Amino acid sequence: MKKKILIAGAALATATVVLTGCSSGSAGSTASGDGAFTLSFANYAESVPLFNVIHTTLDDINTDESGLDINWYDNDGDAATMLQNVQLMIDEQPDAIALYPVSAATDGVSQLLEQGGIPCVSINIDTPACSFLNIDNKQLGIETGTIIGNLAKEKGWDASNTTILLGQNAAAGEQVNDCVRYFYSTIADILGLEVVDVSDITPTTTTIGANAIQFDGQSTLQPSFDAIQGLIPSIPAGNNVILYTVNNDSTSGALRALEDAGLGGDDTLMIGGLGGDTTGITALANDPRWVAEGDIFVSYWGEYAAAMAEALAAGVTPPADVTPLPQKVLDKNDYLDYHPDGTTAVTMLPALVPDNEFLADTSFLKFVGNVDGVE
Repeated sequence: MKKKILIAGAALATATVVLTGCSSGSAGSTASGDGAFTLSFANYAESVPLFNVIHTTLDDINTDESGLDINWYDNDGDAATMLQNVQLMIDEQPDAIALYPVSAATDGVSQLLEQGGIPCVSINIDTPACSFLNIDNKQLGIETGTIIGNLAKEKGWDASNTTILLGQNAAAGEQVNDCVRYFYSTIADILGLEVVDVSDITPTTTTIGANAIQFDGQSTLQPSFDAIQGLIPSIPAGNNVILYTVNNDSTSGALRALEDAGLGGDDTLMIGGLGGDTTGITALANDPRWVAEGDIFVSYWGEYAAAMAEALAAGVTPPADVTPLPQKVLDKNDYLDYHPDGTTAVTMLPALVPDNEFLADTSFLKFVGNVDGVE
């Protein structure tokens, strides 16, 4: 099987580049001419472990027998690089395109994709010209807020002694940031904090009521570390701290800053993770402060994107505006049910739900055989 990895932006350290010519093709055909289904896949940023694992996990299951031939592109977290990659992918004329956008400003790439006429999947951030594959960020925030809120209430944490730090990513848009908005609204109700309408919590809001501070961690380590360093003076001395962000890279950067400031104690800090990556699963197992993990099974997003791309190329119309990715908020009592060896590997992914059941008919998902109920 030919694996063609075409890179714009930052290079992939593990990439093996095979130079091959690309013949023309149309959606639903085999553009490679060798019977394979060809997919051009532009990842958010290969240098960030949370996103790179989408690539590496799909590579692990993309064997000769799968009939899937992937060309990988690296958006490198940069809008200009993403635009360049989209044009390169269109020029290549694969059977389908998968795009992980770097921001919610996707009008430019959407226009190109619409003109290109190739079936496309947009992952986690909406691109109007593509079918949308995403997690339910609102529900993740609600479930995580419920777990942490109840634990904090049992410890006597309330409006008089608690500060909540919320890390969002303004560039990612409202849908991604729904997790932190609904986390606050949920936990505020449990702990008796000031009620704030979620519509008033925008990506640029900094102060939320008297107990919450929102910062823009940009979904990465260093900006989150820097933001929390600047916020340390705003945290009342002696307050307990609850930390929740849009992903575990951001949480890890913020945590490091809190620890440097002496605010990382086991009895005074509570963390809700989001990602289900190695950082989150390991911390949930071993760190007493890390009490919940929004497991979005991110390692397997490429699998769902490939299956959805196959369905779109076959002419399937998704039944809902958003096709759901698998997710579950885990706590210290149930994470071993999904990750029995304590790693991101799973023995079986959750069963499909009505809005993504159409993926069960794809040959790729049947080939992989790790989704409950898909045979």
